[in-house]
Amino acid sequence: MKTIGWALFATVFIFFFSLMVIAPIISNIGYSSVEGSYHAATHAILVSLIFTVIVCTIMIIEEINIIKEKICDSGDGSCCRKPCQK
Repeated sequence: MKTIGWALFATVFIFFFSLMVIAPIISNIGYSSVEGSYHAATHAILVSLIFTVIVCTIMIIEEINIIKEKICDSGDGSCCRKPCQK
């Protein structure tokens, strides 16, 4: 339950961060009309989604590496790329 709470908090934080920081940057690039301002918010949320996916992917890869190290430490080095050092 704690993990779900942190995920919800991070989602809300990223949403407001994208609206307060990324949207003005994108709107200064060339969105000047009213219709463009709607697209600027959408594009800001998409940019924040891309960075969220990148961060989550990095975290998953780190967890996989930790699990691989635990397997190598257990003595069975059959699935490790490098031979286990004892």
